[in-house]
Formats: sequence, structure tokens, C-alpha cells
Amino acid sequence: MEPILRTCGEITYLECPAESLRIASEREALDVVALCGEHSTERLLLDGDCLHPDFFELKTGLAGAVLLKLSNYYIRTAVVLPPERIGSGRFAEFVQETNTGNQFRVFSSVAEAVSWLLR
Repeated sequence: MEPILRTCGEITYLECPAESLRIASEREALDVVALCGEHSTERLLLDGDCLHPDFFELKTGLAGAVLLKLSNYYIRTAVVLPPERIGSGRFAEFVQETNTGNQFRVFSSVAEAVSWLLR
């Protein structure tokens, strides 16, 4: 399945279902930035399964590298993850902190994620 360009009013965002891509490196994050550019959007909706398991292990540095790349290019990103995938450890703390910002947030439902992206 390919990423899908969605439009709501005058706002567009790129929706990436689980099967559409995999972000396992900083280079792949840059590829996602390029994909957003190709579709002329700065908004991105990612299924949590698009993220490599290393993303959730903060000690690997993948989450930081990916977020830095996305924020450097002003890509507003919403990730949809069920609460059990967030857990209660360091990644949960990371989610709690990033969810106070305006560039990257994690949501438990697609509806919540889209609502935030469209603001």
C-alpha cells in the first residue's frame, strides 16, 4: 500500500498506513521528508507500525534522530499507537513530553491524530 494524500478543506496531509513505509534510520526519515515535499504537504500521519522497534528504545537514538529530521523540515507529525505500545517506561515519558509540543505527537486514535493535524 502506498502513502495516501488526504485533503480536508485547504489542508492536506500524507497518511502512511503500516504497509506503506518503514522508518528504521535517519536516512529513511529524510526519505519521508522528501515524500512530503513531493506531495506539497508539511503534515504527516504515521501508523505506529511504520516505525522500527528501535524507535521505541530511546537508547538507540533513532527516535531523536527521526524527530530532529522531521522538525528541521517543519513536518508536523502525528503517530497513531495503541496505549499498550506506549507502555509506562522511558518511551511513555518521551511521549508525554513530545505531546506538549506542536511538531510531533502520539495519539491512540486516527480521529484524534487527524483533528490535531488539521489545526
